Amino acid sequence: MTLSGGTLLALAPVVLLVVGLVAFCLVDLVRAPSARYLPKPLWALIILIGSTPLGAIVYLIVGRDRHPPDTAPQQHNEQHDSHQAESRSTPTLIRTCGTGDGPVVETRGLTRDYGGAGLFDVDLSVPRGCVYGLVGPNGAGKTTMLSLLTGMRRPDRGAVRLSVPRPAIAVCPDVPEFDGWLTAVEVVDLARALIGSGTDNGGAGHPVRDALRAAGLADVAGRQVGGFSRGMTQRLGFACALVGDPQLLILDEPTSALDPAGRAELLSLVASMRGRRTVIFSSHILDDVQRVADQVGILRGGRLLYQGATQSLIDTHLQPRWLIRISGDTTLLRAELGKQPWVTHIEPTGPDSVRVEGVSMEAGERGIPIVVAACHERLVSCEPVAADLEAAFLALTNA
Repeated sequence: MTLSGGTLLALAPVVLLVVGLVAFCLVDLVRAPSARYLPKPLWALIILIGSTPLGAIVYLIVGRDRHPPDTAPQQHNEQHDSHQAESRSTPTLIRTCGTGDGPVVETRGLTRDYGGAGLFDVDLSVPRGCVYGLVGPNGAGKTTMLSLLTGMRRPDRGAVRLSVPRPAIAVCPDVPEFDGWLTAVEVVDLARALIGSGTDNGGAGHPVRDALRAAGLADVAGRQVGGFSRGMTQRLGFACALVGDPQLLILDEPTSALDPAGRAELLSLVASMRGRRTVIFSSHILDDVQRVADQVGILRGGRLLYQGATQSLIDTHLQPRWLIRISGDTTLLRAELGKQPWVTHIEPTGPDSVRVEGVSMEAGERGIPIVVAACHERLVSCEPVAADLEAAFLALTNA
């Protein structure tokens, strides 16, 4: 029987579909870590020589392994992660483990290389219930770090361990975007529905309204978000992150678009979460970090220069300073201070005042009265200069 040209043309799409289905099944089989019920070579024969396309369909329904590497059973992941963490030759994907008293977030040798930029060999440890500030200049790797922690990017090598379940993690990006025709309450309710966090009937005391109220948007809950300012949009993203009552909250530059009053309000909310949630937030505004973070990590050039208690950073990397004011010219006082072995730096701050740095608090407290008395100067005041995170950051990074 000879098929006409029109019949062949009509059958061409069917043939292409069958060939494509067989090719897809073969590629999927090769890439899969394993197949179900039968060895992979036998499934390849079934796909190729089965009653086409019956063999391919049977593979898709029966033989295809529906557990990709990222969601393999936990026992396999733990063994795989342990091996890779030791070798650091290939990346260990983000996984979750049981809750406990250890760090909520822990990385080991975490690396993502963008040709000289990115993140390199970072060992991060975030204690449970703390507010952790991740700081650094632009391009330091803060956003890359948060993207790796949340699984939005994959590491080149290293391990990430999270001790909270995935549904208990919430993320607010630095520039959240929403469909402009939705109202604020609809946006947050959609976020709630996507994570499966109960139901909300729009009444008081329910997750959506509570999240909007916490973010300072209760008065505009019914407005379409297309008319929101960038600061209001930032708040809306924060409300979406809060609606699921997360155990781990990750915020990328959460105050970047807020005015001073909005920044103070949001930082106060973040500080109030200490002990109830673990919060990681990135910022280049060091004053914000010092106000709310009890732990800090400093990134520069993709490397973690320091992590630990915020106050420990200040105490370790800053020498004590005092502001001395006398009732006259400071020339003689500065000359005498310059002879003292405990003085590391002298800086005039006015016609009758000078700032002096010393090797220790004890040395300054004992030495300053002796120097002033030796100069026969009349001391008006002597007070320690409060150290801040910005000064410690500059000292640490040699900026």
